[in-house]
Amino acid sequence: MRTLLSVPMLRADELLGVILITRPEVRLFSDNHIALMETFADQAVIAIENTRLFEEVQARTRDLQEAPKQQTATADVLKVISRSAFDLQPVLQTLVENAVKLGAASWGHIYRFDGEAFRNIADCGHTG
Repeated sequence: MRTLLSVPMLRADELLGVILITRPEVRLFSDNHIALMETFADQAVIAIENTRLFEEVQARTRDLQEAPKQQTATADVLKVISRSAFDLQPVLQTLVENAVKLGAASWGHIYRFDGEAFRNIADCGHTG
């Protein structure tokens, strides 16, 4: 790699991860490419936060299922959530693929910080 663009994925002041794209030749990324990567980073943060909130609601729902009235209400809420729930991985994969394609890059990665290290959670190698 000869040119690299890295954009942090931030929630408030917390670093959640980074989107990184590369090119084999030395060629600056345009301001438009940088702005696009910043938008993708924001979208990744939203997807991560939505998934976290969904999992939190599911955990809370399990806790509330003890009372019959609560169980009925919980079931109704879960039906709505299950129709709109999504898997985070395809969202992040689509983001990195579009980042590579639209950034005219060769490679792209999304790394998520787990509190100890950055883990590769989505990547794309583009040859054309």
